[in-house]
Amino acid sequence: MKVNGIDLKEKYGEKIVIGQQTVHPRNIITFTDWLEDADQPVLKSIPKQKFFDVTAEFIIIGETKTDAEITMSNIQSDCNSGMLELDNFELTLRGESKEVEKEFLNRWRYHMTITFQAWEKADEEIAVQVTGTQSIVVDGNSVTPCIVEITPLNDNSNLTITGIARDPITGEDEPVTIKNLKKSIPVIVDGETCTVTQQGANKYPETDFWEFPSLLPGENQITLSNAANTVTIKYRPRYI
Repeated sequence: MKVNGIDLKEKYGEKIVIGQQTVHPRNIITFTDWLEDADQPVLKSIPKQKFFDVTAEFIIIGETKTDAEITMSNIQSDCNSGMLELDNFELTLRGESKEVEKEFLNRWRYHMTITFQAWEKADEEIAVQVTGTQSIVVDGNSVTPCIVEITPLNDNSNLTITGIARDPITGEDEPVTIKNLKKSIPVIVDGETCTVTQQGANKYPETDFWEFPSLLPGENQITLSNAANTVTIKYRPRYI
């Protein structure tokens, strides 16, 4: 098991035995009301898939009680928040620890359980270069934010991209327009961090869009208004 790239077994060696790691189903939030005396419930919105728990169990072995306590403290610090890579599980999780339990077994061995509150379950990043109109087929079963990298071939050009953003209510495509592009100076529209930057500076004022870019599971039809740009779309397929 790794947390933020730290291999816990490699770091703690004989002081730790890594046990079961379990990914639990997501919590589901519903918005349906059944008013008093009504014959049918009222559906205000479709259910939302929210956080899910991940539990990891460990046996901690110390030379002394102090040694065991310090080891558990260090493991808890390592597992505070970030990227989780579970054993025998190819998807990467993102979460934060929300509960730690420990049980004394015998001198000086403890059973330790860390419960994470997670929100992202994703595959490895995929990069696709887009020219003109192009279809991108996305694995997974959940909407995935994407990162759009634009390298203009000319000065003072505008670029409108369709197929990477949509109205959150109607689901209809909404264009993403980036203005005042400069030759060979990349612009990054980041749907992960919700930023637009050019050489590290904020370029959001020179854009026209409401929703940051994302891709739907399945086929996405992407269209560029101006071929005088090199456009790369990066994304990580996500799962409920």
